[in-house]
Amino acid sequence: MGNDDRSFAAFEQAGWQARAARYDDFTGPMTSQATGALLDAVDARPGVRLLDVASGTGALAAAAAMRGADVTGVDFAPAMVEQAAHRHPALRFEVGDATALRHAAGSFDAVTCAFGMLHFADPDAAIGEAFRVLRAGGRYAFSVWADPAQAKLFALVLDAIKAHGRLDVDLPPAPPLFRFSDAAESRRALAAQGFADIVVHDIAITLRVTPSLLRTFVIEGTVRAAMLIDAQTPAAREAILGAIEADAEHYRVGEALHIPQLAMLACGRKPS
Repeated sequence: MGNDDRSFAAFEQAGWQARAARYDDFTGPMTSQATGALLDAVDARPGVRLLDVASGTGALAAAAAMRGADVTGVDFAPAMVEQAAHRHPALRFEVGDATALRHAAGSFDAVTCAFGMLHFADPDAAIGEAFRVLRAGGRYAFSVWADPAQAKLFALVLDAIKAHGRLDVDLPPAPPLFRFSDAAESRRALAAQGFADIVVHDIAITLRVTPSLLRTFVIEGTVRAAMLIDAQTPAAREAILGAIEADAEHYRVGEALHIPQLAMLACGRKPS
């Protein structure tokens, strides 16, 4: 891991440390809409040993346990692990690095990763680690956001920054945000680590938020977008947030905003 990787990893970890207590108030209700599809993809059921990587506040792990799976959650942010353990005291959660899991080879029947891929400094290493800790025949599934053409919150943020600020601000170099939004690239990355029977498909997700809370959602419910906005001048920050709020009115349904935020799910099997 190079210096840039460590800088990005530290940036992401600090961001989610700061947001752990309010994750379920903002991002959680959106990301949890992919939980059922992820668990279906790895055939989570009674007796399945499942590792949930980037487990956050534990919603997916809890849903897997409800299906009878034997679940362990791992996250790089200690505050997230604390929140998960508080919300789901009967389950196992631990602090760990997705790119260097402490578990022995072949320890699990299934591995899931809900929207963690874009937060890893080395996502290919994370896929490789998932492959390593799976038993032969085990399944791995991850979800990512689609590109801004289909995940409209990203379009709102990026368009506002382009119009009123700068994208080339002083932030740690990061992996491409939408790399795995390309289905062909997700298939290639999984195959490169040894996975077979690879399937990639869309998941329809909607961000439902009141207009008065949209600004707070962007600032407190995201890391990269929030840091990108925070790096602007004060005048630009206000103009950006105002533009996001104004453009989001296109998605108003009654008293709330219903912003389409398409996701993609990729899964594969470790050959027997």
